Amino acid sequence: MFIFDARTLPDYFSQIERSGDPGWYRNFGGQHIPQIQDQDIFYSNIGSSIASAKAADVVFLGPSFVSYAIDRSTLQASDQLSRLKLYNMAFVGIRGGEFSRRVIARWDVRPPLWVINVDDQFAHFFSNDLNVTLGPQKVPVAAVSRDRLRGYLTVIGRNLRWRLEDLVATARTGQFSDTGLYRSVSNGDMALDVNPGYVATTNKPMRSERDQACDTTAETVNYARAFLKEIGGRAVFMLVPHSQSCRRQAEQLAKALDVELIAPPFDGLTTLDGGGHLDKQGAEKFTRYLAAELVKTRAFRDALSSRMSK
Repeated sequence: MFIFDARTLPDYFSQIERSGDPGWYRNFGGQHIPQIQDQDIFYSNIGSSIASAKAADVVFLGPSFVSYAIDRSTLQASDQLSRLKLYNMAFVGIRGGEFSRRVIARWDVRPPLWVINVDDQFAHFFSNDLNVTLGPQKVPVAAVSRDRLRGYLTVIGRNLRWRLEDLVATARTGQFSDTGLYRSVSNGDMALDVNPGYVATTNKPMRSERDQACDTTAETVNYARAFLKEIGGRAVFMLVPHSQSCRRQAEQLAKALDVELIAPPFDGLTTLDGGGHLDKQGAEKFTRYLAAELVKTRAFRDALSSRMSK
């Protein structure tokens, strides 16, 4: 039986590795037109990312807010969480959870515990919205229209195009410029430290700019109930703070479904882009709060007590 070794072998043909490390693949790139790779990686099960998610004890779901908010080193500093396999299956640009639902169902991803970001900006996570939103552009998720072979060929072609663009850019400037963002095969993290804004220590604290008189809807509750029943396991909701997040709708949703919610206060969380995403310091603070509260939940105890005792 072949076993992927991230130290020596590429995860899939044409993979663009991060600094020669096959444990990371270029996920977001394009010198001229930004594109995202992981929609095809996950939907068509290319490489070992799905296998890593299936092996996890805890899987995080949500959009890019989750990619930026979960700090791996802070998670590992928790005595209880450090003993578990934690996978970040957030998708940059995808606000609705319908894509995640399809990936989960198609490849039977069934961890004991889900941690789901119940955000409602542009589209609620618990909705059948199946679009990618990057800045002002909103387009359907094309990966779901491709069979597995076509998905694989699309990933190969995208990587080859990115490589060619890199060569052209290097020839023009005389210096290699890597504009991509990389994603871990083993735990789903994004390598955000290449962004100077993410690691800056002078970013301003986030402020809420939304009227908090914002309610959930029966449609959202019904979709969420069906979503949770389909994916199985236990679930905890969380709400990553950003300038347009609504704690009230999250609390109402959690109460309606009898699911525990972890929603930290803003309390000085710093942001790299004026209120959309947390920076490194904000992520560390958010993750400390999340880790401390997660291990107290009944869902965590019920789902993982047996694994914690080993």
